Amino acid sequence: MTRVRLVGLVAACVIGFTIALAFTPPRGPRSMRHFNADRLADLEVRMWQAYYAKERVRLFALLVTMLHEQYRYSWATATKEAFHLARAAARFGDLKGGYEVVLPDLEAAYATAKSWLRAGFDPREVARAELAWWIARRMPGLNSPEQVGALIADEYALLYETRRETVTNAARLRAEAAALRDAEAAEPDWDTIGRLLQQSYRDLLAALTSVSV
Repeated sequence: MTRVRLVGLVAACVIGFTIALAFTPPRGPRSMRHFNADRLADLEVRMWQAYYAKERVRLFALLVTMLHEQYRYSWATATKEAFHLARAAARFGDLKGGYEVVLPDLEAAYATAKSWLRAGFDPREVARAELAWWIARRMPGLNSPEQVGALIADEYALLYETRRETVTNAARLRAEAAALRDAEAAEPDWDTIGRLLQQSYRDLLAALTSVSV
């Protein structure tokens, strides 16, 4: 075998392996109900930091990592969904009104999730529920942790196809973390925010694994 043919064969094998890897999911169930709560909280803190610093490439990379690691998407599927989620978040961050323009990206992301997870939720309803609490955080008089937490619980009930009362505490803790970030926008206490998110995801995991749908 000539050197040129050998190099070509090696290159073809590398390309084939890379393509196979991109479309092969990690081991484990295709489910958003099984995740590492502490790792997910850590990734969310870092995503919030990237979002508020307008580091959009970093936000996208963290979203891909989170979807691949925690929800066991293949790299290709994680990249597709992260693109829509990151674009929705980036556009929302620049808006002062007319927030519904981000809905197509949110719906596309959740449509991908529904297909990948073979879930039964309505992507349009989940997208609208998520946007509702994004907007509420910006609205004086509607942005208390209790009010925002109630809206997050609405989304959780739809997304995880579970009873709303089982996820209210997890939702409220996540809203408290968000409220703390907003109250200390200049110098957020990321350690405390991280602990709140950690407890939120621990509570969510416990709720999802202990309650049958």
